Amino acid sequence: MLRDRRSTLLAALPGRMHVVSDGAELAPVAAALAELSECELCALIDTTDNVPQIVPGLLTWIGHACDWELNRRACVDLPLQSPDVAIPPEENALSIAAIMTLRMKFNRDTSGDAGAVVALFDAMISVLTGGERRH
Repeated sequence: MLRDRRSTLLAALPGRMHVVSDGAELAPVAAALAELSECELCALIDTTDNVPQIVPGLLTWIGHACDWELNRRACVDLPLQSPDVAIPPEENALSIAAIMTLRMKFNRDTSGDAGAVVALFDAMISVLTGGERRH
């Protein structure tokens, strides 16, 4: 299995709901992940492992999603978990602010290579904010 450490970690988090989404709300995230190269996925995983853990739940969910995509490509069937599994309620607002900041930084990439990562962050922001439901 490719880098499924975060998938195992999410399943073992104490006190968190272990509910896997029905898939509909996470479909845009899955589609955006499919557009990333293996190099981009690994870079995101490395980044989530090596930055200050100010929003650890968000970083865990981003890493899990990237691990999930790498495993999917290797024909390993694991569930893509909802951010609610990794992000505690008290971290929600900070996680949304953090991923919006990440999106802005990647969107400013002048080389034009960050479009797929920006699309991933857009999909994740939509899930974190509930799309139209929470606005």
